[in-house]
Amino acid sequence: MIALSLGEAEALARKAARGAGRSWGMAEEFGRAVRWLEGSGLPAMALLATLLARTDGMAATRLTPSWEANTGLVHPDATPLCPIALGTALSDHGITSCTLGRIGPVWAPVFVVPHLADMARRLGQDYWLICGETRVCVTAQGAYAGHDGPAPDQAQAAWIACAPCDAPPSVPTYHHARADCEAGVYNHLSRLAERLYAPETAARRQSGAGETRPGTD
Repeated sequence: MIALSLGEAEALARKAARGAGRSWGMAEEFGRAVRWLEGSGLPAMALLATLLARTDGMAATRLTPSWEANTGLVHPDATPLCPIALGTALSDHGITSCTLGRIGPVWAPVFVVPHLADMARRLGQDYWLICGETRVCVTAQGAYAGHDGPAPDQAQAAWIACAPCDAPPSVPTYHHARADCEAGVYNHLSRLAERLYAPETAARRQSGAGETRPGTD
């Protein structure tokens, strides 16, 4: 197990998302979501690795919902939604379309929670994120307040809904300062991040870029 600071986890997530084909703006959102989730004691790094592996290089239009005035969020493609793209859309347009019915399917639904927490704080209302038998609660202060049902560690795609929460779980919240990451997960995310680096060329090797020559260390 590799222990990362929340800043290190955020940076790795951001670079890995960008390496997997996300825009820089969406990669920034992935980084912030990982930091929020891991800081709240919710799984993120392993779920991120699985999510990026399944959507690596996929066109953003296949993963992003659109907004229609009469029907709210729509997603005509059969491909599951990116949870960060969905969370961003909900932040832009509100959650009314989600409270009226299900949305999805969505990859790794727990990644929607940080955006829902932001909306809960803005609206001054506690909310549930509902995914099957799991319900994750966020408070009007924008904090994770525990969950009912199975642990929110589902990586596969699932349908979700949001609804007001009148009685948050009486689960104390803790702030975690570090993120634990399995070595395999860390290596996979690192390989995605390495795609951002310029490949080595003959000219770079001849100039000595990136290498240590004998007697110069």
